[in-house]
Formats: sequence, C-alpha cells, structure tokens
Amino acid sequence: MGKFKLKLSFLIVSMAIIVVLAASSISIWSSYLNFNEILQENKKDMKETYVKEVSTITTDYLQGSVKDDRSLEPYMEQIVDTLLDEGAISFSLLIKKTIIHIIIVVVVVLGLAIWLAKKITRPLKDLATRIEIGETLQGTEDITDWYYEVKLLKSNVQNMMICSESKITDLTEQLNLDALTGIPNRRRMDQTLHELIVQKVPHAIILIDLDDFKSINDTYGHTVGDEVLKAFANHMQSSIKDQGLCFRYGGEEFMVILPSMNIDAAVQLAENLRIKQALQETACGRPVTMSAGITAFTPNVQSPNQLIEIADHALYKAKQSGRNCLCVVRNMRQMIIK
Repeated sequence: MGKFKLKLSFLIVSMAIIVVLAASSISIWSSYLNFNEILQENKKDMKETYVKEVSTITTDYLQGSVKDDRSLEPYMEQIVDTLLDEGAISFSLLIKKTIIHIIIVVVVVLGLAIWLAKKITRPLKDLATRIEIGETLQGTEDITDWYYEVKLLKSNVQNMMICSESKITDLTEQLNLDALTGIPNRRRMDQTLHELIVQKVPHAIILIDLDDFKSINDTYGHTVGDEVLKAFANHMQSSIKDQGLCFRYGGEEFMVILPSMNIDAAVQLAENLRIKQALQETACGRPVTMSAGITAFTPNVQSPNQLIEIADHALYKAKQSGRNCLCVVRNMRQMIIK
C-alpha cells in the first residue's frame, strides 16, 4: 500500500461530516439537558402549587366551609386548571434555555469553518502571491503544503520555475553568443565594455580584422569563409586563454578585451597572435593574416563607443599600412607595428 496522501476533497468532506455530527450531537445533548431542566423546574413549581392549593382546601374543609364531598369538585377543578396553567412552558424560557445555546453552537461551528477555510486557502494564496511577484525557487520553499493538492501544485510550480530558469539561462546564453563561432557577440561585448568603463577598471582592447576576407568568400564560397572564421575564433581563444575575453564584433571583425592589462602587454599579446595566425593552416588552403588596432582605457573615455572608435581608427590605419600589422594608439599618438 502506497504512502497515504491527504487530499483536499477527502479533507473537506471528512471535516464537514465531523463538524455536522459534532454540532448535531452537541445541539441534541444541549436541548435534552435544557428541556429536562425546564421539566424539572415545572415539576417543582407544580408540586409547590398543588401543595398550597390542597392545604387551602383542607383548611376550608376543616373549618366547615365545605359541607360534603361533592362541594370539593369545584376546588379540585380549580387546582387542575391552575396546575395546567403553571405547567405551560413560556416562550421566553424556551429561548433562554434552548435557542441561545443552539446559537452559541452555530457561532462556534461557523468560526471553526472559517478558520478551516482560511487554513486551506492560505497556502494557495501564498503560492499565487509568490508567482505574481516573480519569486525565485527558494522563495516558495517555506510555503506550508500540509495537504495533497497544494503539495502537488507547489511541486509543479517549482518544476516549472526550474524549467523556466533553465530556459531563460539558455536563451540568455544564446542571445549573448555568436551563432557561427560560438564566442560572445557584439551585444555581450558592449555590456562588458560598459561595465568596465562605468567602474573605471583599467583595460586594453584589440580590434581585429581578417585581411582580404571578401576574396575568400568570392573565391571559395561562404561555407569555406565560415570555416575560416570559426577556425580563427578557436585560435584566438586558445591564444588569449584566461588573460582576456574574445568577441565577434561583426563580419570578419573580432575584439579582445583585456581587463587590468596595460597597453604594452596588450601589444605583445596581439603581436604573438598575428604571427601565429599568419602561419596557421586554413580551410581555404592559403594564409589568412590579420590586422589590429590597439588602445587602452583612459579617464576621459565616457562610453564604449568612444573607445571602439579609437580602436577602429587605429585598425583603419593598419589596413592602410599594408595589412598584417598592428596600429597602437598610445596617448592619442599612433604607432604602426609590422
């Protein structure tokens, strides 16, 4: 036999039956006691009245006011009438002894029903509120799940939260990754640069362009061109490793962000990458060189676009200088490295 599960329907029906039986039993017992008490009081009153009336008649009879037994009949009828009048239960006494007690029982039962209803609905309300305000998975752990339906609902909601968080994470990663090369894209690059600039973290950037890439697409096709781009992204990441972050800027352009690295170290790293790339085997069967513009963050830079514009201008100068070379902007002065 499986583990017993407390279901809401079973709970409500059971509690309703218990409450009805309890209320009925209490009402019947209370009514019995009250009516019994009323009858006892009436019996006592009738007995006292009877004794008084008989005593009066006996006194009159002994004093000679009654001459024969037949003359006693009117007195006896009078006694019976008096006793019948006294034996009637008044409506005020009925209310006092019975109805008030029943009302008290009803109020108590109604209070218990309201308490039970609130106890049943509170977990559902808490769960709905947590979902409405976008609470995390940990925020739903403290919700009381004392019966089966709310336990099942809570479990399903938590599973949905886990799936949603996983999907959001996957979508966020996809949104920040370049679909072709698998490295972070321009959107993620802008976010990283913005954070570094706002926090005024020293850093250098290398803006890279693959030389004469259009001729590769025109000669060998875009499929081969895509393979060249993917191969360069992998080569760039393996060369940079944990020294910086690699991004695809767009097309055949890439960027390397080097947090806490000075411009001299960035130039050395870019030069090593340039030399290795020139010797790298490619999918098109011919060398694919790169040119790069290098610059570093200065306090007067206010936005990522300003820093990218300086690096882009340096890249343009490197292209004009014959490709397969670097152009460094240091203190707003350019220097070509071949």
